[in-house]
Amino acid sequence: MKLSAALLSATAIGLSAVQVINAQQNQPACSNVYTRKELLSLTSSEWSLYKSILTAMQRDGWFAWFAYLHNTWFGSIHGQSQFFPFHRRFVYEWEKVGKQYNSAFAQPYWDEMRDYRTPASSQVLSSNWLGGNGQGNNRCVQNGVQGGWTMTYPNNHCFSRSFSNNGNPNSWYSPEYIESVIQRSADMTALRPGIEYSLHGIVHLDIGGDMSQRSSPNDWIFMLHHANIDRLWWQWQANRNHMWTMDGPNTDGSAISLNSNIVYFDEPIRNVMQLGYGQMCYQYGSNPIRRRSLSASATQKISSVLPQGVLSEWFPDTAKSPMAIAAIDPAMEKSGRPIPYPGTLTDDWISKQNLDRAAVKRVEADARSFVDAMKNAKYNSPY
Repeated sequence: MKLSAALLSATAIGLSAVQVINAQQNQPACSNVYTRKELLSLTSSEWSLYKSILTAMQRDGWFAWFAYLHNTWFGSIHGQSQFFPFHRRFVYEWEKVGKQYNSAFAQPYWDEMRDYRTPASSQVLSSNWLGGNGQGNNRCVQNGVQGGWTMTYPNNHCFSRSFSNNGNPNSWYSPEYIESVIQRSADMTALRPGIEYSLHGIVHLDIGGDMSQRSSPNDWIFMLHHANIDRLWWQWQANRNHMWTMDGPNTDGSAISLNSNIVYFDEPIRNVMQLGYGQMCYQYGSNPIRRRSLSASATQKISSVLPQGVLSEWFPDTAKSPMAIAAIDPAMEKSGRPIPYPGTLTDDWISKQNLDRAAVKRVEADARSFVDAMKNAKYNSPY
């Protein structure tokens, strides 16, 4: 059995969300909206420009500054509802600095779900792009855009990565599971841990080195990763009628609201809620370089992609709209494989990040239950 094209369109293919105008918006519409692209869709000239900008930002101390900010405010921006708005504003601030070097700069994203089965083999981690695992006792990275760099925060050290599992990280989270989290999350209280403790955490942990520290913005993967996390939040906001949903605990334990200030930036959360307004003058582009794509002719309606009970439990939105289901290209049928169990966060990492261990384990158990349900339904993923 295969999931529909419509089901995976938001996450697996990366279609940009539709902007929604809402009366709660207090920011003016942007006169010019630029696009954040998937990293590997950059042209060679764009990538050459971006590499020169990143080198200049390192020379001028911006990597150290953003690593310092993230470390300083770490406890206030994880494990509660500041997580999404803070990181949206944080990545935008980084992007704004990049634009000071060249206005054409727009922070790309890495659709890690494309590479979830074998992360270490991702083209993103090749020498032509971000470079791979670190080497030697200090796990120094020698290739890629940051190869051979010396980072200056919190002290002088070689730029490092230390991939988990002896350099071959276990599988990350599938596009199907992340789509399921998005469909099943009725509020931020559900969405935030569902994303933060799954895809967000495992990428930080498995890349290791600088990326696994509180000063993780030392690794540009941080910005690519959080742009992708932001893209998923935006899809939930715009496609699930949650444009103005903000709930859960704030830094002091009180209830967060749209009028709560974003940590460090001292401006209300409502200012960053809607892309295309105020300072948030960007959108997310589609991902045109997936290893497998849906056939243009794959539009035949089918009525039972998964048993109704499984569909209703894990993909409630899709279950409510059976007419939206489309068939999968036969070529993809042949290449499908069962979804593997994702890797888990270590107790040591959970402790160092000061996360709620019980909450993390609930998310991991949910992900394993999802994989079991897909296996029992004989579902094979084309991704």
